[in-house]
Amino acid sequence: MAKDEILTLGEAAKFLDMSPETLVNLVSLKQLKGIKIGNQWRFIKDDIEAWKDTQDKPNVEKIALENVVSRFFSFINSDFILRDLNAKHRFEVLATMSQFAKENSVCTKQSWLFDMLSKRERLLSTGIGSGVAFLHPRSVHTDKINFSAVLLGISREGLDFRSLDRAPVNLFFLLLLKTEQQHLFALSYLSQLFREDHLKEKILQAPDNKTILELLKLQVD
Repeated sequence: MAKDEILTLGEAAKFLDMSPETLVNLVSLKQLKGIKIGNQWRFIKDDIEAWKDTQDKPNVEKIALENVVSRFFSFINSDFILRDLNAKHRFEVLATMSQFAKENSVCTKQSWLFDMLSKRERLLSTGIGSGVAFLHPRSVHTDKINFSAVLLGISREGLDFRSLDRAPVNLFFLLLLKTEQQHLFALSYLSQLFREDHLKEKILQAPDNKTILELLKLQVD
């Protein structure tokens, strides 16, 4: 019997004509079989070919992206958006967002979360540039977080957050996830989302939280 041909992540992605990121997302959603050896993904070519034969090729990327959007939206809802974040400096932002998380029952103690976020910001600003920051503790704390959530605070005027590009920050995403995998997924999703030009301005101009949620969906067409 011939030995199964094994493909790397790059080889499998090229064979399916999709990005490695999309392929990994399909595996995490259990739509494709993959084997992780250390930090490297491996795939059996016969499995990849069998899956490909069952798919309508033009829809493969769309199906994967729809599932990714659905996964991200299991972490956020309209109640988790604070449209009027009134803060004058960065530690006031952390205090306000910590209290907002406590009010939504995401964390058990506001004081603990504020302390964790402050320690992270003192180490290095989570302002990624272009008016956006991804607030988060330095590590996952499953005992202090009641459920995985992503919250958003919006500062209309913007404020100095010591971002890499020194630009004022308007959008503060607070990532409170219960596993490292969820945390990395949320970071990847948001990073990809904000590649879109003018998204920040669209969010600032949105009339309500429902509209903001629609803007946070990666496009599938």
